[in-house]
Amino acid sequence: MNEMIETQQTYGQLHIQHFFETIIFTYQWWLLLVVSIGLWVIWALLVDKRRLNAILLVGLLVSLMALAFDEIGILLALWAYDYYLVPFTSKLYPVDLAIVPVFFMLLYQYVRAWKPYLLVLTLLTLFAVIVAEPLFVALDIYILLVWEHWYSAPIYILMGIFVKWLVDKVVGEKR
Repeated sequence: MNEMIETQQTYGQLHIQHFFETIIFTYQWWLLLVVSIGLWVIWALLVDKRRLNAILLVGLLVSLMALAFDEIGILLALWAYDYYLVPFTSKLYPVDLAIVPVFFMLLYQYVRAWKPYLLVLTLLTLFAVIVAEPLFVALDIYILLVWEHWYSAPIYILMGIFVKWLVDKVVGEKR
């Protein structure tokens, strides 16, 4: 255990040093900041306030799942991130706490019936694995170690199905 603690301390120091020497104020860092804030502003302008509790529940559940999957992926060295917003984590919070939840909340808000929901969920998933994830790789933000973009597709689909099913059950929606 002592060896793991020492390794973690060394890693933490290197991680923080890397952030302040290499990451902060780069165009990737600014992009992550603008995307994070911008998506939440757009969401705030578009959200259906009458359904706010259900929509926020979708966002919370999706964020928790994204954070858990990210933790597992990083721990198993499936992927890594070379750019992040804050120095005290190796997770890509703009994805886990902005991009993924905002898109899932807007999907839940605007597409209520199951058949169109599944269609739009599939289209958003294809966009994520064909466009968004490769773009983050091209920008050197996301580093694939033993992961392939298409591995993410079933995860996005299953998250979308599970969250819609659960939130519909909790709020009593029947569509």
